[in-house]
Amino acid sequence: MFTDGHLRRQSIDMLKHTLCEQLGGYIHATKNVNAHEPVFRAVRIKKEEGCPKEISRISYPPLERAEQLVTVDGRANRAKQSMFYCSKAAPAVFYELRAKQGELFVLSGWEILEPLWMINLGYYAQVLQKMGAKENSIAMRKQLLNPIPNESKKNRKLRHQLSKAFTVEVPEGYEYKYKQSIAIAELFLNGSPIPKQAGGPNINKAVGIVYPAVKMHGDADNLVILPEIVESSLKIKSAQYVMIEAADEASSTFTFLTLAVAGEFTQGKISWQGDIGVEEERRCHVTFENGEWIQRDGYNRIYGQN
Repeated sequence: MFTDGHLRRQSIDMLKHTLCEQLGGYIHATKNVNAHEPVFRAVRIKKEEGCPKEISRISYPPLERAEQLVTVDGRANRAKQSMFYCSKAAPAVFYELRAKQGELFVLSGWEILEPLWMINLGYYAQVLQKMGAKENSIAMRKQLLNPIPNESKKNRKLRHQLSKAFTVEVPEGYEYKYKQSIAIAELFLNGSPIPKQAGGPNINKAVGIVYPAVKMHGDADNLVILPEIVESSLKIKSAQYVMIEAADEASSTFTFLTLAVAGEFTQGKISWQGDIGVEEERRCHVTFENGEWIQRDGYNRIYGQN
């Protein structure tokens, strides 16, 4: 929605002001994320750090340390601002972080405890096709692709433009391009309250954004959630300390080896288990085949099959 020159010269606040003028009367789409849905997050860990002991290390960057830890703009956050990025598909988090062979991560699983309103951004058939999403993956998102009944042509055109703008791929070193998606995110996350609906979320405002995973060519769904909502409405359920043994973005495949696991979390602490099994059972090969994630163990057996 903005030229490269605009993004280089103008501040995020100036871009937001321009967006307000361009989007006069625009109706944005919201997505009701259900309770008990799992989401996954990964955090890069330095070798000398070892297994983190605090949940705060693998959640969003602590607010009091965001100025030191968040040094560049992200897709929905300014530098020095904390947000909780996660995905509905565990493998996608490694590609979003551009994981490389030999790197260490903690992969954590979280449960959404109550229904939450999310802004729907990036879901438009032509946009997903341009990202490289598979046809059956696009077909499975009918509700996201057509979220507004009887949508006007003007609104649909603006939604198309917003979808392209929010999902632009940004190479490392060009983070200024995120000004566009940050402006969009802030504009909608600070929007009007959402009328209460029977059986709907208790929090009557959008508390995050759901959008297609850019590095996974749109074949997975990402979320970015406000930190205060993580504290009130999410619960950590699992954690794996893993080493990336191989990664291939082009084929959407990678292999990681689990070095430690945790399933108990008390008073902000992570309890790592001692005995976690033989290496072949701790190795995981993941690939995206025919519109779904396939996971195989070190014996090349698909998980869930004998």
